[in-house]
Amino acid sequence: MQNSSARAKKRPKVEPCPTPPRFAGEMLSVLSDIMSVEHLDSVLQKLASTLAELFAIRRLHISVLDELGQLFRVRAAYGFDPIKEKKIKKMTYSMERMKKDQDTKYKIAENVYFVRPGPEEFVKGEEPFYSNVQNIRKPRTDSSIWHELDYLMFVFNDRNGRLLGYIEIGEPESLVVPDTSTIEAMKIFSELAGVAIENAKLYQKQIEIAQRTKFLADIIGHDINNYNQAVTSYLQMAMNDKSIPEKTAKYLERATTSAWGISEHIQRANKLMKIEEEGAADLGPMELGEVLRESTDEVLRNFPERSVKIDLKLANHRYFVTGNELANDIFTNILENAVDYDPHDKVHIEVSIGEFSVESMRYWCVSVADNGIGIPDSKKKVVFGRYSSEEESPPGSGLGLSIVRAIVEAYGGMVWVEDRVPGDSSKGSVFRVALPMTTAK
Repeated sequence: MQNSSARAKKRPKVEPCPTPPRFAGEMLSVLSDIMSVEHLDSVLQKLASTLAELFAIRRLHISVLDELGQLFRVRAAYGFDPIKEKKIKKMTYSMERMKKDQDTKYKIAENVYFVRPGPEEFVKGEEPFYSNVQNIRKPRTDSSIWHELDYLMFVFNDRNGRLLGYIEIGEPESLVVPDTSTIEAMKIFSELAGVAIENAKLYQKQIEIAQRTKFLADIIGHDINNYNQAVTSYLQMAMNDKSIPEKTAKYLERATTSAWGISEHIQRANKLMKIEEEGAADLGPMELGEVLRESTDEVLRNFPERSVKIDLKLANHRYFVTGNELANDIFTNILENAVDYDPHDKVHIEVSIGEFSVESMRYWCVSVADNGIGIPDSKKKVVFGRYSSEEESPPGSGLGLSIVRAIVEAYGGMVWVEDRVPGDSSKGSVFRVALPMTTAK
């Protein structure tokens, strides 16, 4: 027993694990806020509440620099009654006032200022910020005790180091000046808050851009389309006049064709926007062979003046994939593109279906091989996107193939383009559409 006891005494002492900082969990919450996408005011109010609860703060507010960089506006407040909070959120502060608060005599750490003004520096009109205005003229008898006029300011910057705003602590619950470690923790919190606020502002800008884009899209899709339809109707009426000269009739016919082209472009733009916003709804099993036959018949009807042969190599098989009624748009757009960019008198297109897999996922892959002018390698990866006016658009680019991409991705599939003759893009292209396999109901 003694030997056992002696051995036990020689064992190294195991120190308990240190307790995590008391604000560690809340820091994770703030990090979550940084990664989330919310409206700025929602993020600010969440930050104000978290900071107050974490550090036992009775009153605080957060101000953010406005877009013009001239004024600080109070955007969130904590610990004030509704009437005072409403007044506070109407207040603004100038750069000059900020510089005054950032006097070196108040600086206690980087971007941290403990402002302790005298009663003579009290600003009339700022009463809503104080709990007991009558205590403003009371003398400071102990530097460790919080005075009614005191406030602790944490300044935060954006990721480029530019001033973004500040958090102002109006009063701790203990009425004791926070110690150095607490102030350091608050400083870390404020730095994270700065990142969260910057991200929220960026998110809000994107929302505003999206709203403006939707507004413009609605105007194009409704008002401009209505005007265009009216123009088309008047052009058609003019063409029906048998007395107009033949040359004028040709110009009217071209104008009518252009007007119909505008209308079709608007409809495609509306469809693309809807797919991008909402994705694909009511997905279920569909048979690819049936979709391809319908798309082929539609394309042949759309090009009655051209010699077009579409060779469907479907064999005796049924190919079920996940999709909906939008699937016809995928193959109609690709087939029309193949006809449009084939310079030959006789257009020949081959369509086949084969198996395709990526790891455990299995797809039916539709291949549409044409004999058109082809797509150079430099454009293959961007052919399904949009182009600026400075870029040279590859053959077939535009809303048609953008719609193809949007629908295929909404189905969980993939779409790409290859050379029909490997290594020679001038011999035509092969568009491949891989859609997830499924079984019939």
